[in-house]
Amino acid sequence: MLGRMPPSRTDARPYPAPYPLPVASVRYAAALRLPELCHGRLAGWLTAEATAELAFLRRCDLGEAATGFAELHTLDEALLDPWCRAHAEDGVRDTADRLWAYLAVVHALSSPEGERAARAAASARTADEAARLVADGRAEFLVARARSGEGMDWSSSTALMGTDRPEEVDAAFDRGEPLAGVAVIGLALTCPDAGAILPRAARAMAHPDPEVSRQGTLALAHTARLHGRTDPRCLELLRARRRGNEADDDAWAYVPHRRLPWWLWRHHLGRVLRWNLWERWRP
Repeated sequence: MLGRMPPSRTDARPYPAPYPLPVASVRYAAALRLPELCHGRLAGWLTAEATAELAFLRRCDLGEAATGFAELHTLDEALLDPWCRAHAEDGVRDTADRLWAYLAVVHALSSPEGERAARAAASARTADEAARLVADGRAEFLVARARSGEGMDWSSSTALMGTDRPEEVDAAFDRGEPLAGVAVIGLALTCPDAGAILPRAARAMAHPDPEVSRQGTLALAHTARLHGRTDPRCLELLRARRRGNEADDDAWAYVPHRRLPWWLWRHHLGRVLRWNLWERWRP
């Protein structure tokens, strides 16, 4: 993808011209702070609807600490821009400019071919420039904020059930957060990428705390049910569990049987045969 970015021009702008970004391109790439969200709205990076949705999501992330996001989420559209002007702190303008330039390139690289080329041309970035911008932006606005714990309310199970950024889970395990297993369940329920969920579910399943391990098994069950997928590491860890748990049943129900190991077949085959040979024919 990056290799198709056009070469830079002598009149290249330092940042791309603003255009409305979809919520998903912002949500999964950064843990927004309130002034940054306000700057994004005022600069033209967000529609009123996207601004309200992102404010709502950050309110869910942060729980009681999200007073400003909660207020922003409930504003009428006519009051939105004046409110944002009052809360877009001048001291964060440079940071906000870097953030939205990073998010624009993230979106450009994930867009369909024609739109991606148009956005890349508008930002006038070479492949190397785009790669550096994405790497630096991810480190500053996603990973560093996840490591600091500011991305979520780590005291609230309710908030953590909405975890949808895998980096938050990685950082929680690294910090030894007691509710990291709850965040893994939230990730399984909300993250659209099973490939990002399964390694974190495996990490929870292998955790020495029995409760976190149980939560990892539950996250695997949700992933099987919602995505129809598992992976070798999760199955290896699942084999050591007592048979008949949630992940056993959901993997058998939702993952294609040809992708499941023999020991899970052995566990379920008796019930399948009993149903087909006896119970289905009972009056």
